[in-house]
Amino acid sequence: MKFSLRKFSVQRVTLIVVPIVLALSSAAMADCTADAPQHLDWCSTDHGFNEGATCGLRALSGLGLSLPVDVGEAILGNAWDRTNMMGATKAAWHAGFKGQATDAAICCQVHNSGAHSCLSSNRDLVNRWLASH
Repeated sequence: MKFSLRKFSVQRVTLIVVPIVLALSSAAMADCTADAPQHLDWCSTDHGFNEGATCGLRALSGLGLSLPVDVGEAILGNAWDRTNMMGATKAAWHAGFKGQATDAAICCQVHNSGAHSCLSSNRDLVNRWLASH
């Protein structure tokens, strides 16, 4: 039986790395559950440049809501801040356009990959937040 240090090292690294990755993934999901409402609360109060304005506008277009004209992200992101987008998102939710409202709410965190991933993969948390606002 020939001993291979390389094979031994790969197996050992795998046995160490896989549980760590799984633990971190589980912790990230737990954090997401707690963080999702905070991400959406922040969106509802932020007046800075809205990187998700075009995304949100596309999600809400055609629903009969009063929305701005798509003038491109550079202008729209300054003109339609997150508070206004989230206001339109809440109006869409209460008008029964729940899927579109959820999509638009997720757009508010497009600039933050971690928050956006959290919201995108946990639409039920977004729905819960929208239902309570």
